[in-house]
Amino acid sequence: MFVYEYMSGLVESVRGDSNEPFDPYKFRKVAHPTTYMETMIHLLKGSIGAGILAMPDACRRVGIIIAIIGIIFIGGFATYCLQLMIYSEVEVCRRHRRGYMAYSKCMKLAILEGPKWFRCSSGFFYFLVEFMLILWQLGVCSIYFVFVAQNLKQVFDYYGMTISLRLMITYLLPMEIVVNLVKNLKLLTPMSTFSNAVTLAGMGLIMFYLIEDDLEYDDSKLQLKELTDIPQFIGTTLFAMEAVGVVLALEYNMENPRRFVGLCGLLSIGMIIILSLFVLMGVPGYFKYGDETKASITLNLPQEQKKAQAAKVAFSLALFFSFPLQNFVAYELIWRKLKKRSPSLATKGSDYLLRIALVLVPYAPAVSIPKLGPFISLMGALCLSLLAIVFPGIMDMCLWYPNNYGAAKYKLLRDIFIIFFGLICLFSGVYVSILEFIND
Repeated sequence: MFVYEYMSGLVESVRGDSNEPFDPYKFRKVAHPTTYMETMIHLLKGSIGAGILAMPDACRRVGIIIAIIGIIFIGGFATYCLQLMIYSEVEVCRRHRRGYMAYSKCMKLAILEGPKWFRCSSGFFYFLVEFMLILWQLGVCSIYFVFVAQNLKQVFDYYGMTISLRLMITYLLPMEIVVNLVKNLKLLTPMSTFSNAVTLAGMGLIMFYLIEDDLEYDDSKLQLKELTDIPQFIGTTLFAMEAVGVVLALEYNMENPRRFVGLCGLLSIGMIIILSLFVLMGVPGYFKYGDETKASITLNLPQEQKKAQAAKVAFSLALFFSFPLQNFVAYELIWRKLKKRSPSLATKGSDYLLRIALVLVPYAPAVSIPKLGPFISLMGALCLSLLAIVFPGIMDMCLWYPNNYGAAKYKLLRDIFIIFFGLICLFSGVYVSILEFIND
């Protein structure tokens, strides 16, 4: 780790950020900044959840060879775009002499630096970024509803208590409402700690099942079956990188945020670890269960064995108690807007009503179409294609307009490719996911 930290500092000095006329890093006021290792732990924790359990199903869709290459390429490409987003955010802050600004605000100000004909859309993109952030968090909550219900249903069914999936989701609703009414974020810390502990225990139990027997080699598992599976593979892989939504917050709260980015920065090292875990979970999982691999690897575990039941219950509890933490981001965005625009409506009663509504909103699609696989690929393709790929490309393209694109305008060509690739992931992934919903 010392070598990586040293190299990160070396990259920082080569970039020459300290020579800028205004250094945003010096004007950030963080009450309790996180160290290098604490930030790394938060990054890893944010990406090891329901998404990683879907990686065997992602590998099933495209075959082992394309899966490994695809995970590395998509993960590396998304990481590069996230670093571009952070560099753009710092550049916007430097130009406007601010220590830090939210993603949506940076997007708006970056577009105002771009072509004149495009500047009128700055307000639209400001609200689009906030809308996609809220949609992403609530979409994750919908997936949590379905994931917890499907895993608990298998356990209940084994013990003779047959409950329909929709009814199981409905049973979870009042409990999630009660947990989501907790106002103080500090009171959620024990839930987060508990979630982390049971997640580690569940991962250990799953790996035990994946390696307990010899994996059967089959040439068919190496091959791509249908081209239409590629968009869903991309969407699932993007969804698995759940920490995308908190990258800016992690960078902001870091004790030395310069070490967060760069070729050997914390984000790059963390994503290498995360992508390695994706491969280690996805490839053996698909080899183990083949074409029978389900949307979450926990659903493939034998229902009659206590260890398998423990793994399903562990992950169910982990995501159940992670629900209010995911929901809190959407709540904060909406509540701040409400207080700013209509202070008279920001009462204690409306606070509770908003918290209840933010449980009912993700509950509605979950109980209407309780399909875990299409949900995961849809949210990854719809939200993260925009938030992690398209929007960073647009920000960067506008910031260097009109004459700062470098030799042969390589920055402009790079940004156009990023935006084009992100839009392909968006439209193809959403289209194929909707088709799968309709077919189911």
